[in-house]
Amino acid sequence: MSVKTFLFCLWIACFSSLAAHQSAFSYLELTENPDGTITVIFKKPLQDRDVTDLHIEFSRHCYDVIPQKQSETDGYLVTQQRIVCHHTTLVGSSIWIRNLLQNDVGVIFKYETQEHQVQNRLISADEPYVLIGKNQTFWNNAFDYLWLGIEHILIGFDHLMFVFVLILLVHSVSRLIQTITAFTVAHSITLGLATLGIVSVSVSYIEAMIALSIVFVARELLVNLHVKTLARSYPWAIAFLFGLLHGFGFASVLSQIGLDSEHLWSTLLFFNLGVELGQLLFIAAVLLVFAILKKTVPAQVERIKHIAVYAVGIIASYWFIQRLLI
Repeated sequence: MSVKTFLFCLWIACFSSLAAHQSAFSYLELTENPDGTITVIFKKPLQDRDVTDLHIEFSRHCYDVIPQKQSETDGYLVTQQRIVCHHTTLVGSSIWIRNLLQNDVGVIFKYETQEHQVQNRLISADEPYVLIGKNQTFWNNAFDYLWLGIEHILIGFDHLMFVFVLILLVHSVSRLIQTITAFTVAHSITLGLATLGIVSVSVSYIEAMIALSIVFVARELLVNLHVKTLARSYPWAIAFLFGLLHGFGFASVLSQIGLDSEHLWSTLLFFNLGVELGQLLFIAAVLLVFAILKKTVPAQVERIKHIAVYAVGIIASYWFIQRLLI
């Protein structure tokens, strides 16, 4: 690897630390208690603390009965408090998330009444508020989670990088289909198991292992083409094995919401469909770019791939160390 290539890859790695916050959602959960108070739990990714100062604004007058307490767990800054509002319920009122920027992926919102009725919503910068008690139709709810799945994969740079190195690993359409199918099946299995609460793992360690999976495949790509490595011989097996890890990463979004039983299966289905659609869009875009490069600069295609693998490997190594420290 030349000095110029190394410096370029190092610059990419440094830049990635500035954009890393975009790959994680914040979570806001409000629960009505029998004594008329409301428990508020607000989780923000640790890497977001210095990027945006999100805060909650209620349309009704509310005050603390138990002051805010902050803690750090599984890569999140968690703020917990108990409040009392003008009415014992916030149903019929609105909640705003202030300072939500356009480049923030959004806040996943959950409200549970004393009757255990649950409202879930994705709050974004385009519409930084939610009306409590506004019922959604089945298809509105399905579309919300379909879009959430698409958005989660398209801003999940670590997942996209793994798919990218898988694309580079295979050299035929049939093997690509086989490999991507294995990855899809694997992450669908663990997505379901984790969301249903059958299997529970630490998010911070899973995120670190996801980064390490990218490093592993990137390293395999840099080995001499004539050497038969495990990844080159059985790319579908590698995709399946690491796909199980990535499924836990996808599930972190849904598990933080705490899905209600009424929409459990439809939410899981449409979120997973959204992930698959986003994944297919990314694969199509990568293949299109390489097709254009082969027609415009055919002599440079392999060199571009080589530089891309180094860049991906350096970024993933940085993420692995960063996530272990967090």
